[in-house]
Amino acid sequence: MAKPAVRQINFSLHSFDGDQSQCSRDEYIDDILNFASRAVVESGMMIALRLWNLDQALLSEDQRARNLAIIHKIETHFNLSYQIQSVLAATKSLKLAERVYLNQDYEFQWPDLAAAEGTAAGTCWGLRSHLAILVDGTVVPCCLDGEGVVNLGNIHEQKFSAILQSERAEAIKNGFCNKKIVEELCRKCGYRERFHNK
Repeated sequence: MAKPAVRQINFSLHSFDGDQSQCSRDEYIDDILNFASRAVVESGMMIALRLWNLDQALLSEDQRARNLAIIHKIETHFNLSYQIQSVLAATKSLKLAERVYLNQDYEFQWPDLAAAEGTAAGTCWGLRSHLAILVDGTVVPCCLDGEGVVNLGNIHEQKFSAILQSERAEAIKNGFCNKKIVEELCRKCGYRERFHNK
């Protein structure tokens, strides 16, 4: 946890619904909140707690109740003197404690090669502000490519700088800078639509 390269850890609080583990929702949330409190004491990292399922038109009553239960747990854990919902109505991000934030946003369509092709016009922050290195060393433009579809190289086989300077990586980066989506997987990603007007 004290590694200086780890600047921020993001937790998707809404992702329990897709989790097949044996723990309960309460255990899942409690573990995350306890880790967050410990992490800010033992390191300089930031913690982002995400609730990215807030499209009210799509939320069922059951989902709303689960969100409220999660929010109540956060309020109790951090001993907040206010109700989160009253503040979140005006903002997408809320500071809960020193270096601990709650972020809300709308659900998005994860990139999937089987999805319908999107427009080639657009941008993203992939390779410009972040990238992902998968457990096997595969470097991809962003963490949403968990399958390594946009494989830029492998840190166990190539220098990291060479991977970032590869023809494919440069084409992706330049495409994003020029509002052009060059990779098929990126054209089929709903997350990039958040940057449509930027």
